[in-house]
Amino acid sequence: MGSSPCRRGSMVRVLRAGSRRARRLRQVLPHGMVLCMRRNSIVSDNTLFEQGIEELRSRLPQAWRVDVIGRESYIPGPDALVRIEAPSGPAAILAIEVKRRLDPREVDPLVSRFEMRRYEGKDTTLVVVSRFLGERTREKLRSLRAGYVDLTGNMYLQLDSPAVAIERAGATKDPEPAQRPARSLKGAKAGRVVRALADFVPPLGTREIARIAGVDAGYVSRLLTMLERQDLIDREPRGPVVRTDWVNLLRAWAKDYSLTGSNTASSYVQPRGLPALLDDLRGPPEGSGINYAITGSLAAARWSPVAPARLGVVYVGRLVNAEERLGLTPTDVGANVLLVEPADEVVFERTVTDEGLIYAAPSQVTADLLTSPGRGPEEAEALIEWMLRRESVWRA
Repeated sequence: MGSSPCRRGSMVRVLRAGSRRARRLRQVLPHGMVLCMRRNSIVSDNTLFEQGIEELRSRLPQAWRVDVIGRESYIPGPDALVRIEAPSGPAAILAIEVKRRLDPREVDPLVSRFEMRRYEGKDTTLVVVSRFLGERTREKLRSLRAGYVDLTGNMYLQLDSPAVAIERAGATKDPEPAQRPARSLKGAKAGRVVRALADFVPPLGTREIARIAGVDAGYVSRLLTMLERQDLIDREPRGPVVRTDWVNLLRAWAKDYSLTGSNTASSYVQPRGLPALLDDLRGPPEGSGINYAITGSLAAARWSPVAPARLGVVYVGRLVNAEERLGLTPTDVGANVLLVEPADEVVFERTVTDEGLIYAAPSQVTADLLTSPGRGPEEAEALIEWMLRRESVWRA
């Protein structure tokens, strides 16, 4: 909801949403706070504000006061000012911004505007109230010391005086996704675009990304729009991608992708252990005769070893052929090898060959580890640290 100038002493009443007078009126909220409204958002935004404040009240001790205060002297500014007061006397002022939708890339400008308009020079804390805030938006708000309340139960507020520390987790997915015209990173085409953005250094034009990923430019353009809203890339107006936050891009991809869920995997026993598996993959001088790429812990250990690998994970062209050539025994218990037949051939692109063995690209290995059980996520973070230090080695 946006802010517009309010006149002191105006008469207020609710009119039909969307009418000429409704677009100009201001709604008097409880505790005497005057909130400016516009267009047909009167009921929805007021309700959103009231529910958010009630949610905040419910998380504070009963003896504390949460009062909405006037804001005529603070225009243009936030949508409301709220005073939190402890029984002992200390009070804090919250500047409330009501946002039915807040994309990650909008967080920095919002906080910057707030910092430029401190309420009467006082130490004011920005708090966003919304229907739902995505994980990346919440992360950015927390990093900038801004609070938030969404109606799915996500809440964060840190105050020094009075001392307040609230952090609650609610929904991780938008319960009403139809209201947010966003795309996900599910599917082979999205994975190909993510890999292209991670593996290649900007600037990258839409058609160049489409060529690298092997998908149509229209799809790339739509996906880039979503990634830009999520602040995972920056683009010049009508121009190329000039920045890729590949670390968080891979983490975002891992939420919609899964090593075993997005591909076909089977577990096996190699009775002679993982060294024997690697020897069999090397095979004779002409190679093992199968299309493969090592991923998971075995691949991560090549760049950033954390602990000895206990499970060998290998992408293969066809499970049946690989199982026979490598002499593996299928098992459901005590497996030390996992063969994965990928849903898309991108896992075999931009591989790395070392000492006769073929490894998946670091970006692919990272995504696989992030979605693996056990210490996989820990190994992924160690690999990310190596990738940050050695971008010139693995990015084209």
